[in-house]
Amino acid sequence: MFSEIKKSGLPFGYQQANCHNISHYIRLLLASKGCYCAKIWVFAPVVYSSTNSRQISFIDKKNSSPTGTIDWGYHVAPVIEVKINGKARKMVIDVGLFPNGIVRYRTWLAKLNTKKLIYLIMDSEWYLYNSSILTNAQLQTDTNESNENQPNIKLPDWFSDKHITDFFKYEEDALEQHWIEKGLAVNETAMTFYDTEIKPILDSEQHQELAADYKMLAGNVFNFETVFRDNNWNYEMDNDFQLKHQEIISKYREIYSSNLNKWLEKFSLIETFN
Repeated sequence: MFSEIKKSGLPFGYQQANCHNISHYIRLLLASKGCYCAKIWVFAPVVYSSTNSRQISFIDKKNSSPTGTIDWGYHVAPVIEVKINGKARKMVIDVGLFPNGIVRYRTWLAKLNTKKLIYLIMDSEWYLYNSSILTNAQLQTDTNESNENQPNIKLPDWFSDKHITDFFKYEEDALEQHWIEKGLAVNETAMTFYDTEIKPILDSEQHQELAADYKMLAGNVFNFETVFRDNNWNYEMDNDFQLKHQEIISKYREIYSSNLNKWLEKFSLIETFN
């Protein structure tokens, strides 16, 4: 099954973002084969604390990021149970971090190598989490309120001082607005951009300014999503930047659109089995 996941076309090579979309797609792929999984969520202090800005950080070996690092506030991957020497072991599927096979979940946690990480192993139906500037203790729900205002899940008591407040399923806005398909299309388009536009000029002295611009565009997922997914601008991807690179942006907007259509079709097929 790992080999099939690895050959599924999922864009594991762009590690800046969308682990939740990759994980949920794998969940559906496994379910279509009659296999079921959980998910392991890990959170860095920057996500759950208001006093600690530590992230999960890796050296960017591809040299695609403008900062030289890959930085995450959280990470998630599917977990399956495998019998090893007669004992059930929780094994993580994370092709981006471990391309050679599944690994024990503690090996996976150790790879993230970040102080004060917290983690949860949860049912795989939970797609993404909610957070708040207030802690769970500050957001205690009045039990007399309607069920619509109740959290979807009960988090452990030790989450009372955390800013992660709830989880939600892949339905309503997320489903209707195709968050998974858009996330996978973003990653695939960014991988193509890196392979075609950035990698060939990384060692060229005369193209260092262009490489820096391209890394700012494609190596920063917020910028990439702003320009290609949202057709919008921000303080870095301003009008001057987009006018300067209008030809390459126009080219990759078409590539993104094509990739999105592909993932819309693939998702509709896999969803029919679930």
